[in-house]
Amino acid sequence: MPRPVLVAIGVVAVLAVGLLAVLLFPDVSPPPGPPAVIPAVQLPGPTSTTPETPATKETSSVSFVATEDAWLADMTARSGIRFEHVSGDSAEKPFPSANGSGLAAFDYDLDGRIDLLFATGNEFPVSSLTSTHPNRCYRNLGSWAFEEVTDHTRLGHQGYTHGVTVADVDADGFPDVFVTCYGPDVLFHNLGDGTFEELTVGLEDDRWSSSAAFFDADLDGHLDVYVCHYGSWSLDDNPFCGDAVSGARVFCSPLTVEPVADAYFKNQADGSFADASESSGILVPSGRGLGVLAAHLDDDPHLDLYIANDLNHNVLLAGAGDGSFTDRSDLSGAAYDSLGRVKSSMGIDAADTRGTGRFDLLVTDFQREYNLLFANSGGGMFVDASEGSGIGPSSVQLVSWGVQFSDIDLDGQEDAIVTSGHVGDERNPNADLRQAGLLLHNQEGQFRALDADQAGNYFLVPHQGRGLVAADLDNDGDEDFILNHRDEPAALLANNAANRSLAHAALSIRLVGTASNRDAIGSVARLMTSPPQLRQVKGGGGYQSSRDPRLFFASDRDDEPSLSIRWPNGRESQIDGLTPGGSYLIIEPRDDQPPQVVLLREPLP
Repeated sequence: MPRPVLVAIGVVAVLAVGLLAVLLFPDVSPPPGPPAVIPAVQLPGPTSTTPETPATKETSSVSFVATEDAWLADMTARSGIRFEHVSGDSAEKPFPSANGSGLAAFDYDLDGRIDLLFATGNEFPVSSLTSTHPNRCYRNLGSWAFEEVTDHTRLGHQGYTHGVTVADVDADGFPDVFVTCYGPDVLFHNLGDGTFEELTVGLEDDRWSSSAAFFDADLDGHLDVYVCHYGSWSLDDNPFCGDAVSGARVFCSPLTVEPVADAYFKNQADGSFADASESSGILVPSGRGLGVLAAHLDDDPHLDLYIANDLNHNVLLAGAGDGSFTDRSDLSGAAYDSLGRVKSSMGIDAADTRGTGRFDLLVTDFQREYNLLFANSGGGMFVDASEGSGIGPSSVQLVSWGVQFSDIDLDGQEDAIVTSGHVGDERNPNADLRQAGLLLHNQEGQFRALDADQAGNYFLVPHQGRGLVAADLDNDGDEDFILNHRDEPAALLANNAANRSLAHAALSIRLVGTASNRDAIGSVARLMTSPPQLRQVKGGGGYQSSRDPRLFFASDRDDEPSLSIRWPNGRESQIDGLTPGGSYLIIEPRDDQPPQVVLLREPLP
C-alpha cells in the first residue's frame, strides 16, 4: 500500500517561523556552509474569508470515485465550483467567441494552497459598462473545497478576457495577474491582503490580445512581458460566411482576419513598462498569435520565445540575454510541419520527452492536421517527429487547444494532456462542437492515447475544451488538472498517482529568485535519478493560461536524490539528500553562498 501524505504546510506558516526576512528581504543571506534544510513545521492553517455566493447552475461534468486503474477522477461536483464560461457566440458569429478563454492556478494569498481564476467572454458588442459576466476567482480551502472570492479579491474583470498570466511583476512576494483581452489588457496588482487593484503601468494595449508570457529578457532581475495579438476584427466589419442559400452562418476562416504585430514590453524597474517591440527585434512578419512560451530551446543559457500562430508560420525568437532577439523561425525547423505547411496552431508546451537533456515542443492544431511534436536536436534545431512519436495520429480527428506536459503516473517521464473542441462546420451548422480530450502516456518518447476507461470518466464525455492548467490542488505532490470549457461548466480532475504508486514518490520544488527574478523564470532543474529528470520554470505556455509555478519530479521511495539548479543568471546550486514525497522551497543564494532549502511537507513514515 502507498504511504499516506501529510497535508501541505502553507508558505505563510513557514514564513511565520522565521523565513519572512528571507522571502521579503532577499538581501538577508543564509550563513555559509552546506545548504540548510529547515524541517517542516505544522502550524494552524489560515482563517477562511467569508465565501461569496456561488452560481446555482449545476455542472454537467461526470463525478466518480477513481478506480485503481483510472488515472484521473472528476472532482468538480465536490469542489463547489460552479463557474460556466460565456463565449458571446450568436447568430452573427463574432470571431473572438470561437477562441474561448483560459484560466490561472496560483496561490494569491500565500496560504500554501493553489487558488483558481477562470476567464470568460461576454456578449457582443463588448462594453465594461454593459457586460454582465465577470472573471471569477475561487479560494482553495483544502480537501477539494473552494469558495468564490471574486468580489473580495476584485478580480472580476468585466470585459472579454481570453488569457490569464500570473507573475510577481514587482517582486514583492505576491503574485500579480495580467489579463489579455479583446479590448484593453489589464494588470491587477496583488496588495498582499487578499485583494487586487488595477494599475496603469504602460500595458494598457487595446489591440486584440490572446496570450502573454512574463520572463526576464535582459537579466536585470525584473520581469518583462511578451503579448500575442490575434488580429484586427470588429463586429461592424464581420463578413458573412456559410451557406448563402440556406442562410446558415458559421465562423469565418482565420484568413479573413488581418494579423496584427505582437508586442514586447520592458520592465522599467520603477513600476512601469515601456514598449520595446521595435528595438528588441520581435517585429517579424505578423501572425495571428494564440500561444506564447518563454523557455530554453537552444544550447545557450538565455530564454527564447516560441509563438504559436493560426494559419501563419510559427515563430522562434532566440534570446540574446540583453533584451534583444533574433528570428530563427525558418532555420529552426519548428515554423512549419515536415511538408513545409503552415498550421492552425494554438497551444504550446515544452518538455524533455526523450531524456536527451533538451526540451521538445508540443503544438496543438486543427482537425485533419496533426498536433506537432518538434524534437529538439540541439543548436536551436528541431525535427518534426509528430508521426513517429504518436502525437500526430492521435489528434488528427480533433481540434486541439490547451496542452500541458506533466508526469501524471510518476514514472519520471512527462506525459501530455490535451483539450479539444470544434468551432463549427458549414456543411452541418448544427454539428456537435464537443470533442473528447486526450491523455497521452509517454514511454521513452513514444506517446499512446489512453482509453477513456483508463484515463478517467471525464474522458467519456465530449466537451468544448479550451483552457487547461496543471496544478497540485491537494498538495499530495502530483499535478491535478483544471479545464475551462467554452460555454460549459469548468472541470477539476484529481490525479491520485502519489497515493497509488507503490514504487515511486512525488517531489515538488518551488524556486524563489533573489539576484534573479523573483519567480525564478528561466531556471533549469535536474533531478539526479536514473535516468535524470529535467524541468524548467517557463513563462507563459499552454493555451491562454497559467499553471502551478512549482516543478514536479518522481523518485524511488527508497532513494535520496540530488537536485542541481541553474538559476536564470547562470549561477548553479546543488542540493543533496532530498526526501522522496517531500515538497521543498529553495531560495537562490547570493554570491557563492549555498541556497536556503525549506522542507514544506514530508511524507509520513
